[in-house]
This record gives sequence, C-alpha cells and structure tokens, in this order.
Amino acid sequence: MNVKHAQIAAILFAPALAFGADQDATSFRVELVNSILDFVIDYGFMVGLALMVAAGYKMKLAVDEGSKVGGLQIALTFIVAAIFMNIEAALTTITNTYFKVDFCRIIAEERISDTCFSEAYSGVTGELRERINRLSGDSTAQMFMDNIRVLTGVFQIIGFIYFLVGAYGLIQVAKGSSQDSGYGKPIITMIASALIVDVPHTVQVALNTLNGIGINF
Repeated sequence: MNVKHAQIAAILFAPALAFGADQDATSFRVELVNSILDFVIDYGFMVGLALMVAAGYKMKLAVDEGSKVGGLQIALTFIVAAIFMNIEAALTTITNTYFKVDFCRIIAEERISDTCFSEAYSGVTGELRERINRLSGDSTAQMFMDNIRVLTGVFQIIGFIYFLVGAYGLIQVAKGSSQDSGYGKPIITMIASALIVDVPHTVQVALNTLNGIGINF
C-alpha cells in the first residue's frame, strides 16, 4: 500500500474507530460509510460503462480495420466492465464459492443491517458481547456491536476499492502495461478483497480452522 492508499485508509478508519458514547456520533459514522459505499459502487458503474464502450469500439476497429488489439484483451475488457457495473453480483459469486452465502452489505440506506452477518457475528463476538452486557449493561453492549458493524462497513469500502483495482489489473496485464507478468496477482487481489468484504465469515472460518487444530481463544 503506497502513501496515498494509506492516507485514504486512515480517513476511512478514523470515524469508525472513534468509539464515542454519543448516538449521534454513531449515526454520523453510519451515514458517512453509507455515502462512501454508494460512491464507490456508482463510480464503479460509470467506469464499467466507459470500459464497455471502449471494448465495443476496439472490437469494431479489429473487425473493420484489422486492429492489432488482441481478442483476449477485448474479451477481458468486456468482462471487467461487467464486473465494474455489477460489483455486488461479482462479489456474491466469490462469497458463494467460499462461504455459500450471498454478498451482504452491512450498511445500506443510512442504516445498519440487523440481519447481515448475524450468525457470523454471533460466532465471533457473541461471548464478548455477553461479557460487556454483564459488566456495563445492554445499551453499552449494543453500542459495541454497532461500532463493530460500522468497522465492518469500513472494511467493505476497502474491499470494494481493491476488488475493482484487481479487476482492472486484468486489463493491464492483457494490454502489457502492468508490471506483473501474469494474471495471478490481480485474481488473488480480487479474491482477497472479497474475503475482506465478507470479513465476519472470513474470521469465523479462520477461528474454526484454528479450533480444529487445537488452538482456542
């Protein structure tokens, strides 16, 4: 991650990590994460639309004028354009592959989802929430869970961005403009980003794996 990416991450994390007791502060963080997620999705759609037009134009040149642009590059551009325009559907494909669940957006329409990741959260934070509830009461425990969900929303923003970066990397490799010699890195970036977007299930699978080999927390 370069300096620019680190600065973006810091800006995104700051509001989510500021665990205040004020409900208005939580509402502000929810609205901010929701707005950024909406922007990333809308920006991806617009870039995807531009890529779709560019791929169509390159295909026309290849047919009419015998352009040197290869068929693989044109095909990948169409595929990546579809991914950009349907990022949530693309993420669902990966989360279904690994976790057998559809993509779930934790914050949408300026509110926190009560059902998104509910089972995964129960496995990851259930015992900790019970302890907080016993020590400080239900309202504090609920605020803890709300902040955890907002933090998940921040991870989803980061995952969305790097998923699109990985997808665009496929085009760069096909064009020969990438420093990477193959498609491995972009594909791994996309898979890793999807796992970040679905972080509660990712953590739960990791904990189950550790428990399976005798390491308990």
